[in-house]
Amino acid sequence: MFNELDHRLASELLGAIGFFNQKGWSPATSTNYSVRSSQKNQFIISRSGVDKSRFELSDLIMIDSHGAILPPFNSPGIKSSAETEIHTSLYEKYPEINCVLHTHSVLGTVLSRNMVGTGELIFEDFEILKGLEGNSTHLMSVSIPVVPNSQSMPEILKDMEPHLVDQLKIHGFLIAGHGLYTWGKDIATAKRHIETFEFLFECFHSMRRY
Repeated sequence: MFNELDHRLASELLGAIGFFNQKGWSPATSTNYSVRSSQKNQFIISRSGVDKSRFELSDLIMIDSHGAILPPFNSPGIKSSAETEIHTSLYEKYPEINCVLHTHSVLGTVLSRNMVGTGELIFEDFEILKGLEGNSTHLMSVSIPVVPNSQSMPEILKDMEPHLVDQLKIHGFLIAGHGLYTWGKDIATAKRHIETFEFLFECFHSMRRY
């Protein structure tokens, strides 16, 4: 159902999904993932309600820029994530990004809930900060915004809007008590951002205990 290029993209995305699940960052049927397809305004996205430990290539579907599922993927009962609007809005906001990933790690969820009052987490002087696109030194400070959770995607996007000024400075955001969103120019970059932030969450948590 995918053309040759989209099949390669879908296969690479499936590999990232499997990696995140092995890390414990996608419990139950949570999390969602997407990549821009060979057609600029169409996106390959994970369908809703599937256990990520059993996720297969057939669980990836195609949507348009409005979130509508495209044929032949629009079979009865097939749905994209309730958070699809976050993906499509990020792609519209940042035409240069080609992948959006969302995980639900324990630390990302707990820290986001605890820090929502401050509105951000700040990381300074960690070597791993060079894992974020555009960073070439550890001698810097990186902020990741934390916004309140909501079942209304427009509300989450409204809270994020003030932070979405410079894609080179903001590589992701946390939804309180929910999880992490990151993006990148390709799947490998977005995956690296997930790993970087998750490592930073562990460092932040460990440092608060001492």
